[in-house]
Amino acid sequence: MKARNIIISGLLALSLTGCDYLNVDPELGITEEDVFSTYTSAYSFLNVVYDANNGKNKTTINLCYPFYMDMLQTYYFAWVATTDAADCGRLGFAQRNFKQGYLSQDIINQFTFSTATADKPVADAMFKMIRIANKSIANFPMLQNGTEKERNQLLGEAYFIRGLAHFTLCRYFGGMPYIDYVIGGDDEWDLVRGSAHDTYVKAAKDLYRAYELLKEAGLMRRNTPENLVPSTDEIKKPSGCLALAVRARALLYAASPLCNEDGQSDWEAAAEACGEAIQACVANGYELQPLSTYTNNYYGTAITNEVLWGYSYSAANNVQNFGGMLSYCQSKLSGIKGSSGTHPTQNFVDRFETADGYSLRTPEERAVAEAAGSYNEQNPYVNRDPRMDLVIIHDGSPAHANASISSAGGCFNIYYDPSTGTYPTTNINSTQMYYGIEWGTGDSNTQGGSNTGYYCKRYWNGSFSGAHYHLDPCFRLGELYLSYAEAVNEAYGPAGTAAGQSLSAVDAINIIRNRVNMPDVKAAYSADKDVFREHIRNERCVELAYESNHYYFDIRRWMTAPQTMSETLYGMYVEKCLPTEQNPAGRIYTRKPIPSNRQCKWKDYMYYLPFPDNQANTMKNFVNNQKWQ
Repeated sequence: MKARNIIISGLLALSLTGCDYLNVDPELGITEEDVFSTYTSAYSFLNVVYDANNGKNKTTINLCYPFYMDMLQTYYFAWVATTDAADCGRLGFAQRNFKQGYLSQDIINQFTFSTATADKPVADAMFKMIRIANKSIANFPMLQNGTEKERNQLLGEAYFIRGLAHFTLCRYFGGMPYIDYVIGGDDEWDLVRGSAHDTYVKAAKDLYRAYELLKEAGLMRRNTPENLVPSTDEIKKPSGCLALAVRARALLYAASPLCNEDGQSDWEAAAEACGEAIQACVANGYELQPLSTYTNNYYGTAITNEVLWGYSYSAANNVQNFGGMLSYCQSKLSGIKGSSGTHPTQNFVDRFETADGYSLRTPEERAVAEAAGSYNEQNPYVNRDPRMDLVIIHDGSPAHANASISSAGGCFNIYYDPSTGTYPTTNINSTQMYYGIEWGTGDSNTQGGSNTGYYCKRYWNGSFSGAHYHLDPCFRLGELYLSYAEAVNEAYGPAGTAAGQSLSAVDAINIIRNRVNMPDVKAAYSADKDVFREHIRNERCVELAYESNHYYFDIRRWMTAPQTMSETLYGMYVEKCLPTEQNPAGRIYTRKPIPSNRQCKWKDYMYYLPFPDNQANTMKNFVNNQKWQ
């Protein structure tokens, strides 16, 4: 089937783009030689993938940013709320569709090919980016000028864009035909899909080539520790370190249970790639943020010296405009526009260990911690991993440093007071907020109180007015240590090391823990590969909690989603009482299931999203994923 003989579907209509140069026409006096013979015009052609044009350009690298994908004004939800880790305040798309495995054609089109203003057409954008990258690579020999640095930069960015786009497509939709050439009018468009493993491995090769070229261009990073935000938009463009980091993640995904085809050798390749990326980052001055500035990775600054590449947003009154989508504290009766928010489940809160390193994920583990005097179910928020209070708002949570809470004790009230029959308010900077609601009553599709008893403050600076930076750290050094630990453990065990590295899997995990003042992982938890695997995964969940949509993809590549998304989701109901020896906090804490219409139903086709029928049905060789229905 030839392109000129069919109605080209949006799925593979790679010749369409917002770039003026793509549809070159000799009759208009513009040829490909005109475009690609000079560095200025050739780079302008490639540069279109970075220019969002105030959201109008849908051929943009912004659609590779998970945080940007979260900001879908139509549905007011964050992707993490489609998993067992959180509930969405509004009863809507997250619970009724995503968690039930049902996506209408209209819904899936908004996430794939629709270019309406509020939509996020990730598939359309990635295919167009691939087209732009392939044109740039194929026509590179035409380039007649440009310094050596400029030439290496242009070609390196093109390889990076092609690899990144294929990686992004694969983790949403599964294996792709790896399009590494320009498809012409007489070429076959109806291509056979490769496996996910094949797609990730080929993307890794492109990303390594990008690294080599960007290194030659002297662009191992685009900023310096002293100048993290250059005056130009260099910060959003790839560097050699970033290319290695994306490659490491691609090979980690290729090695994971969902995609692994070559057994241990896949894990060895991933371990080596992660180790090489860490070495390059450290050599070029990247470093982990200490606990004192840990939250800078998420809000208050455009970027940190831990973040290799992130999406930074600070253009509006974010609390008012994006309260429904961003993962920070909102409440049912606040009057804030779009109120919805992301509400952690008790299932996920239990992933945060005690401060002295006891695991709390199961009743049996909590019993061990209680016997050791490390945990009390009736005083559950003391002696916990410091990251819990940086991510989770629970009853009694302290205010942010820049906020003033005038309620009793200067903390959040999310409890019921039986003596008054009320849920007390919390006054933050003179704004009265209701955080507690009658259990199971927050089933509105327009307001977003918490049905779990928790709120998320990952991206929140404590203010209810004004703009502040939100930073989605898409790739950061902390993640690389976690990925290294996972790959090394699978390949060589807890005490093993990757080729050419001295760091063991246990060492890598302890680096992440120690930087937030957590002790080394307990020896009992790293006794063998199988036991340590679960603790590595838990550490990843805690360190990357509600960040960059990692959890959504991790539970799929680990193939743990059928279990975690089939378990009952719980919250914590809190009632005031007089302090006693049994209830030292003056509270009664009761784990309760959240409403049944907010629970998950896992179906095995939910590993990948499908393409809309009107895009996929014109294809015979390209087989669509199973519908969510």
